Amino acid sequence: MTPAQRAGLPVLVPDAGAIGMIGVIRSLGRAGYPVHACASNPDALGLQSNFVTRSECCPAYDDPKFLAWLDAYVGEHDIRCIVPSEGFLLAIRPVFDRYAPLLPIKSDPELIYGSLSKSVAIARLLETPEAAASLPPTLFIREGDPLPEEEELAVLGLPIFVKGDGADDREGNANVVSPEHSPADARARIAELRKRYTSVLVQGFVPGKGTGAYFLVHQGRIIQEFMNRCLHEVPHTGGYCSLRDSWWHQAMMEDARIKIAHLGWEGVAMLEYRWDPDTDQFWFIELNARFWAALHVALYAGVDFPRMLLDLFHGASVQSTQCFPLGLQVRYTIPFEVGYVASRWKDKGLPLLSRLGSLAGWFARFLNPSIRSDLWFPSDRSLYFKQWRRFMRDLFTTGNAPGKR
Repeated sequence: MTPAQRAGLPVLVPDAGAIGMIGVIRSLGRAGYPVHACASNPDALGLQSNFVTRSECCPAYDDPKFLAWLDAYVGEHDIRCIVPSEGFLLAIRPVFDRYAPLLPIKSDPELIYGSLSKSVAIARLLETPEAAASLPPTLFIREGDPLPEEEELAVLGLPIFVKGDGADDREGNANVVSPEHSPADARARIAELRKRYTSVLVQGFVPGKGTGAYFLVHQGRIIQEFMNRCLHEVPHTGGYCSLRDSWWHQAMMEDARIKIAHLGWEGVAMLEYRWDPDTDQFWFIELNARFWAALHVALYAGVDFPRMLLDLFHGASVQSTQCFPLGLQVRYTIPFEVGYVASRWKDKGLPLLSRLGSLAGWFARFLNPSIRSDLWFPSDRSLYFKQWRRFMRDLFTTGNAPGKR
């Protein structure tokens, strides 16, 4: 498909403040698609991208006016495709059939919303031994189930992660992940969350680094694959990934292929894993049936998931990328790499030299031209400076420098 052909196919990209959706905006705008970006926050960084044709501040997803706004906007601007975020899919759930023809995913609400629920997705994987391989210690707490005893929770290992998903939320669309450091605290948290969520997922701790296996699936066939590894997390003991590199692990990818095929997902998806480099053991954590925060790693490596997704949706053929560079590092410099360094500096359990090394490393990476930055993207580098200005403003006015994923 040529840029001239794409020029007549406007696409709506919601949640324009999320770093993954900024990657979507850049990919599609660069390819020639007219990108309409929207967010409920008028300061959302992606609204100011050079690759946006039109920016729009929309009602929040929980605002009763959102669906009316969406209906009017899609009609007025002849939107031909919507690249959905998880929040967007949950917001349109009552009217899914109306927008299903515009979504580059299967028009199957049971599959879509089941895939947004960690409990449902993992329960599906447990249907066969092959798909159930490499799962962490797991419990499901559904409506009517008794509370697990502390002894039952203790065998999961600490900390215990108690999770509720927006797809299972009776009161809204909130996702909750609560690490608890004792069986008693975990039991109390489960009792609290089950009042609001139809299903609560409970998982034990597994060691290692965060990794991801990424797919584009079309008509039952895997079109594109990619993997990356987390080098820094915020906090440094485990959390959001601030420095990642392109990577490959054959056994993990084979496991991910089995899982994505069993789940029957169509479109793009991330399968999140934890990998222990000391033992080479890995565990599947969850499915993210949407574009992911580390999308820029794939884009810098030449793997253009958003463009391929849209081209396939519009009936064009695409050429997959069979080879990509390994070890390509990409960092979310501010605020998350700052957060990584801060978390290590505050950890008095680390040797002083180690903490000083983290600080020096943060500055040294600016001098390494082979390390990329999410926001320092060709033809769109103004977002990098805008984020720096926001960071410094927030740091000196409130003492905090929050950022968007």
